[in-house]
Amino acid sequence: MKKFTSLKKILVLTAFVGLLGNYAFAQFSLSGEVRPRMEYLHGYSTLTDKDSDPAGFASQRTRINFNYSNDRVKMGVSVQDVFIWGSQPQLFSTSNNVSVHQAWGQYFLTPSLSLKLGRQELVYDDERIFGASNWDQQGRSHDVALLRYDGVLKIDVGAAFNQNQQHLNGAYYNLNNYKMMQFVWLNTDIVDNLNLSLLFLNNGYQYDYRLFENGTNHSMTKNIFNQTFGGRMMLTPGDFNFHASAYYTMGKDAKDRDLSAFYVGLGLDYELADNWDLGIGWEHLSGTDQKDMIENPDTYKNKSFNPFYGSSHKFNGFMDYFNANDNWSNSVGLNDLFASVQFSKRKFEVNLTGHAFLTAASVIKNGNVNETMEPYLGTELDLTMAYKLSKNSNVVLGYSQMFGSETLETLKGGNKDAFNNYAYLMFTFKPVFLK
Repeated sequence: MKKFTSLKKILVLTAFVGLLGNYAFAQFSLSGEVRPRMEYLHGYSTLTDKDSDPAGFASQRTRINFNYSNDRVKMGVSVQDVFIWGSQPQLFSTSNNVSVHQAWGQYFLTPSLSLKLGRQELVYDDERIFGASNWDQQGRSHDVALLRYDGVLKIDVGAAFNQNQQHLNGAYYNLNNYKMMQFVWLNTDIVDNLNLSLLFLNNGYQYDYRLFENGTNHSMTKNIFNQTFGGRMMLTPGDFNFHASAYYTMGKDAKDRDLSAFYVGLGLDYELADNWDLGIGWEHLSGTDQKDMIENPDTYKNKSFNPFYGSSHKFNGFMDYFNANDNWSNSVGLNDLFASVQFSKRKFEVNLTGHAFLTAASVIKNGNVNETMEPYLGTELDLTMAYKLSKNSNVVLGYSQMFGSETLETLKGGNKDAFNNYAYLMFTFKPVFLK
């Protein structure tokens, strides 16, 4: 009887909330996301060996999103659980996978000027420098204070200061993350069909080092900084879409080495017909010559560009060979020449993209600093097919193949002649429970 009474209360409360949904809760929304993805890997991220067995697993992201807004206040909370199928026994009492992806509050000082505080995604332009990393099941968010002006000229000013726990003294931070970060982003339409964004980013890291003084080794910590500035332009006349980006980074890297690196990206998309789109582009991420790294391992100038907090999977191939999240961001850089063709019809979409990869700096051959290898790294083909199942759900099937070179084999290991491929099947369900 007690269980029946509790169930009855829940049902009554649910019905009551539903009846008031269009009135008292008109500015409240509750939505969810369930995204399982099955993956097959045989040469994903790095070349495999011929005798290596392929890997396979299924991962899942589950999110519950709460959003509230009125004339002056907005609030958003996103709680998620990310796990691998089979990673927990069938009978378990607790899970360490649940986390808060977003939890922020926003107050509007005027209709155009607001202050947004808390854990939130930072997504700007094409997500090259700041992105949500939506492909990664856990996603990316920042604990940040954001002053936002939304007018003809859009201005975002953000600042973050990280601690991994409460301290009574000092401000030591031992997580693999920035210690502090500030940025300014500007965006406006210069004229019709011409949009321009400018970005300035300052990163601060804590660097641990040893100081030998008076016959004793001392553990020391200092803050080091680097600055990135640049912008993105997008021109959209008629059926064409031309975009260009450029960024320069200077200061110190996370190992306290001098840093001087740059990025250039160009792209042109063309709507060939009602259902056909073509695209070509080029990206250059500067790199550091291996000779410099070997001859001066602690003091060389770092010329390798790092896109920091971008959505890396969107760029340079879906097999993530040159993902900024791995050690490639401190390597010989990258040139990526790519072309794509896409067909769309009602609920169906198919895309084929080809990449030709080359290094941006020299790679030494057989350990001889006076001999270099060919810059060509390999060619990757990415085939993606998507189908919209319903208003709030879709399915995506992808297949990728890497044709690597001797240079890629030298840098990443594995065997260039092995069958290096990757495939996935991903379902996304995003229901809206209350709005």
